[in-house]
Amino acid sequence: MSQQKDSNQDAELGEPAAEPVAESTPDPAPVLLAKPAPAPEPDAAAEPDAAAATSTARPADARRVVTLAAIALLAVAAVAAAWFGGTWIVGGLIQDRPRAQARDNALDAAQQAAINITSMNLADVDGSLSLARSSMTGELLDASTKNQDQIKKQVLDSNVNMTSKVVGGSLTELNSERDRAAALVVLEVTENGPGKPAAKLRYTWSVDVVLDDGVWKADQVQVVSDPVALGGEAGSQQPAAPGDTAPTTQPAQPGN
Repeated sequence: MSQQKDSNQDAELGEPAAEPVAESTPDPAPVLLAKPAPAPEPDAAAEPDAAAATSTARPADARRVVTLAAIALLAVAAVAAAWFGGTWIVGGLIQDRPRAQARDNALDAAQQAAINITSMNLADVDGSLSLARSSMTGELLDASTKNQDQIKKQVLDSNVNMTSKVVGGSLTELNSERDRAAALVVLEVTENGPGKPAAKLRYTWSVDVVLDDGVWKADQVQVVSDPVALGGEAGSQQPAAPGDTAPTTQPAQPGN
């Protein structure tokens, strides 16, 4: 029995050791290579929508361009209107200014002439008559100068002081090309003298003026209506402008 064990041991010692069995390892799982997803086929239903969006965008862009162009044109038109409008207004004002100045000067001269002709200071008759003539020209001045002695005698005989003021006036005609104008003047004249009651009278005269050496002066005076007593008693004779048939004659002084 020991021999059997020894033989068995010898057999075990003499035989080469069996190769170790390699441990089985599980085969790796097969790696699946990812394939790109196939591109979606164009959707026939989507194509019209894209085309519609494109066609909608284009008119919108076109409208935007048209709107911007319209705004630009309006801005240019506004600037042009402001420029030409301002130029027209300024030009009109510049052109009309001399005529407006002529209207004012002619009316002022007509009113001043009416005041000077209807004013009298008994303490200085010659000065009063000279002041009246300073507002006259043409035939009216010639008649006043020619008849100044007669006019002075009438003033002294009346023995009346007169003060005058304008209560209304308006230019009725202006011919700036011929330097002529006409005005309607309403006056209030106060008369008083020694031993005479004071009287206030309203006169309405038409006064024609002409430009004489750059100064507007009266060359015609006409009575428009009869004098109206405003208070007190009227003078012995109302002042009168030249008659209708002789408009360039020197008007009689009030109180003649």
